[in-house]
Amino acid sequence: MSYRIFSQSKGIALVLSVLILANLMMITLIVADVILRIGKTSRAIGESESAYYAAESSVERAVYALEKDHDGSELGTEVYPAMGALSNPKITWRRYLKPIFTTPVVCIGNDNIYHIYTSVSDVTATGKGAEKSCVYTNDPGIITKSNPLRIKLRPNKSFELNFSIAAPIGLDFYPSSIDLNWDKSTPGKLVILDSSGQTVIDTSPSPSQYNTGTLTNSPNLRTRFINSGSTDATYTVGPHDNPPATSLPSTIEIVGKGYYNGQKERIIILDKRLWKIY
Repeated sequence: MSYRIFSQSKGIALVLSVLILANLMMITLIVADVILRIGKTSRAIGESESAYYAAESSVERAVYALEKDHDGSELGTEVYPAMGALSNPKITWRRYLKPIFTTPVVCIGNDNIYHIYTSVSDVTATGKGAEKSCVYTNDPGIITKSNPLRIKLRPNKSFELNFSIAAPIGLDFYPSSIDLNWDKSTPGKLVILDSSGQTVIDTSPSPSQYNTGTLTNSPNLRTRFINSGSTDATYTVGPHDNPPATSLPSTIEIVGKGYYNGQKERIIILDKRLWKIY
C-alpha cells in the first residue's frame, strides 16, 4: 500500500515538473518574441526619425537660402525636385518650392496676431475684421486680374509685397507684370523698390493704377502701400494678365521629403508669405 502511494507521488511530481518546464519554455518564447518586436519597433522608429530629420534638414537649408540670399533658383520644382543626402547615404531627401496662388481671409490686429476667417463678409464684421487690417480676395480661387488680392488697411498701417526672391529655374512663378490700384483719394504713399531704384507715388490726389512693367523670374521687387489717412483704405494688387504667367503668388510653399533607404517617407511643408502688414 505504501509502495503505491510512493509511486503516485513520483508520478504527480513528474507531471508537475513537466508542466513547470513547459510554462518556463512558453515564458521564454514570449519574452524572446517581445524582445524581437521591441527591437524591430525601435529600429523602425530610428529609421522614421532619420527620414524626418532629412526632411527637416532640407527645409531648413531652403529657408536659409531664401532669407540670406533671396535665391530659390536651385531649390527645385515639383517636377524636378532638388535631391541630396546626409552623412549616411541611406538617409536622403528631396525638396522643392511651389507657388500658392490663393489666399484665405487673413486679418491682423494691433496685437500683430494673424486671424484666419472663412468668409469675405468677416472683413467688415464687428469683432472679426472690422477693427483689423485684412488681406483677401472676393472669390476663393486663384489670384488673377479679375480676382485681385485685396488689402484693407487701418489708419497708419502699411502693406508690403515682397517679390525679391529668385524663383526656381523653369517655373512660372511671378506674373509678367503687376497692377497696383487704389480706388479713392487716400492720404498716403505707394513705394516701389526695384533694381532701378525707388519710386514714391502720392495716393492722395485721385484714384489711380500703377503698372510695374515687365517682370522676370527674379524681379527683385518690393512694393508698399502706406495708409496715412484717418479711415480704412482698400487697395488691390493683381497680375496685368500678360501670358504666360497670369496668376499672382501670395505664398511660397517649401516641401521637404525625407527617406531612409528609399522608404520611410516623411514630409514637412513650410509656408512663407510673400506679404506683410506693418
